[in-house]
Amino acid sequence: MSYKRLNEINLSNKSVLLRLDLNTPIENGLVANNERIVRSLPTLSYIIEAGARLIVMSHLGRPEENNSFQEEFSLSPVVKELESLLDKKIPLHSLDEFENLSHIPEISVIENTRFCIGEKTNDTDLSKRLASLADLVVMDAFATSHRAHASTTGVITFSSDACAGLLLDEELNALSKVKEESKNSVAILGGAKISTKLSLINSLSNYMDKVILGGGIANTLIAAKGYDVGKSLVEESMFSEAKELLDNPKIIIPNSVIVSDSPDKPGRVTSIDSIANNEAIFDVALESLNAIEPILMNAGTILWNGPLGFFEKENFDNGTIQIAKMIISSKGFSVVGGGDTISAAAKAGVLGKLDYVSTAGGAFLEFIEGRKLPAIEALKKKVN
Repeated sequence: MSYKRLNEINLSNKSVLLRLDLNTPIENGLVANNERIVRSLPTLSYIIEAGARLIVMSHLGRPEENNSFQEEFSLSPVVKELESLLDKKIPLHSLDEFENLSHIPEISVIENTRFCIGEKTNDTDLSKRLASLADLVVMDAFATSHRAHASTTGVITFSSDACAGLLLDEELNALSKVKEESKNSVAILGGAKISTKLSLINSLSNYMDKVILGGGIANTLIAAKGYDVGKSLVEESMFSEAKELLDNPKIIIPNSVIVSDSPDKPGRVTSIDSIANNEAIFDVALESLNAIEPILMNAGTILWNGPLGFFEKENFDNGTIQIAKMIISSKGFSVVGGGDTISAAAKAGVLGKLDYVSTAGGAFLEFIEGRKLPAIEALKKKVN
């Protein structure tokens, strides 16, 4: 993929504006999960050690764009976490304050980019203001690269120079490998609604050898096939599209499931043609898992997004946990993305054993679907 990379640029004595995704959960004024911050450390350290003056920017949550400070969405807790991890004092400034500084410190952070009017509309004036802050813009927030915002896309367009950070490059390499390695490639997709992933399923079926479906997505296909699924979560409005997917030999749905009349009660194993009217599908059963196992064991690449059942409930987490364990037992290169999927992998105890865990959700899905991501397209234009 053609874009400039951080390690290709001499950073000595340069000022660098670094866009990170530091959108982390905050509880009682403290960072509750620092995974995204930790994943950004290699890029942060690289720039600092190269002798550049570093300006960090990120969004946090969904504040009102009104050019005013909103404490609930301040990056202050994130900065404290960064100070602890980097063992450095890091000042936090609003954009207005930073523009009036007489000296740029070794490292500093600009307040939540979404405080600024024009951020989400990719406003030209705001983009130019941000771009003027530094000699080089480094984009390292893959999780926001699908958004055409001022701090993700416009700033690159109007920068003197721009490149991909270490994490962004790592993400794109891992996901590109899944798309390009066509031998015995398998996608596993779960989740509640087929309507949100239909175009993704169609896209994956064009370049993956098998697409295994679970959760509410599979329920809709089972119902479209003519089976009574009781009170299972389905989208009847998507039956026509579901029937088209059923005609595709690459698509795999479970034939044995775990059902119950309540998510709070233990389930029973049944075939998809024997579901009672008062029952709902909550998980994939052993027979279906056994059918999937050899496919995963022989896979060259595995892409996983979405749990295969109601994994939050202990009675119905086995299908997702067993799939996770199969993935790490396979010799195939595995890539996982999406918040629920990462939570499921953590619950299964396999998070550190997967080949690559993406920091992104929406951008992850859009990239593997084949859509162009605005920030990446902007980086490509800075090559010449």
